[in-house]
Amino acid sequence: MLKLSKKTDYAIILLTHLGEEKFPVSAQEVATHYKLPYPMVANILKQLVSSGLIESTRGKHGGYVLAKPTNEINLAEIIMVTDSPFNLVECVHDEDNCKVHQYCPTRRPLLALHKKIQQFVEETTLAAIIRDSKPINLTLKESSYETAYLS
Repeated sequence: MLKLSKKTDYAIILLTHLGEEKFPVSAQEVATHYKLPYPMVANILKQLVSSGLIESTRGKHGGYVLAKPTNEINLAEIIMVTDSPFNLVECVHDEDNCKVHQYCPTRRPLLALHKKIQQFVEETTLAAIIRDSKPINLTLKESSYETAYLS
């Protein structure tokens, strides 16, 4: 089944958290907040610094901050940093990997699906993820319907 790695999932969580903060955040602070293993958090943050998605500062008030605005970071970038490139099927980029590529009945639909998923991860920004993670504040309008009582 198509699935993001735990490392990618944690990276999205960490970047979302940093995107909501105004000041640098320590690795320990984020690990504690989400109850994630500190060594893994520290490792992922180090990778994100190396990739240029975040910056680190040392000192008493040091920590990690985003290096780019949230609307300039997309899921595809995050996945590339923490995982290998996304391939729904092996023949996406090299049809020679498939022994039946000339006669394969699933190649076209799977390539089409791959392109849609790829487009989705490229278009989904960290800003959108942060926006969608906020609880929806629904206000109920006065209704002209009678209240139903169940007994």
